[in-house]
Amino acid sequence: MSPAEDSTYTTSSGSKRASYSLMGIKLLELVLVIICIGLIDEPSTHSHLRIFITPRVVALCYVTFGSLIIYTSIYLIMALFGDATPWRTSTLWSIVGFILLIAATALLFRDWSTTKERNYWHPNMQRLDLVLAAASVSLVTTLIYLVDVLATIRFGVSGELE
Repeated sequence: MSPAEDSTYTTSSGSKRASYSLMGIKLLELVLVIICIGLIDEPSTHSHLRIFITPRVVALCYVTFGSLIIYTSIYLIMALFGDATPWRTSTLWSIVGFILLIAATALLFRDWSTTKERNYWHPNMQRLDLVLAAASVSLVTTLIYLVDVLATIRFGVSGELE
């Protein structure tokens, strides 16, 4: 029997519903991470007189958001060309992203809280509002990464993904 006739040599690309669902989740993650990095840019780079966010938190945020933008973009480009990432690898990357986002979100809320409690109110507190907005959007992104992990595991275990 030739390999073309044998059904064990054929591979299925999985369920299109599962692939499209995960692509939609990844697209939403990409948009939210881009929003997070846009919100954190102003307080981190233009706070000369008043520090609204510590340099370590800025570094963690840029590393987290930047790496997640790169990973999610690569995932979407691969999916666009029909090349599927194994579901275990995708789950591992999403768990790493989830952990990094938890750390960034917690530190952003901590910096916002400590800055707010200093009882020194500069006339322009827009940067403090941007830190809170970045932390809030980062929290929503963290929850979406959790949904991504659970959906990928569900689709992978049920055999709908490779």
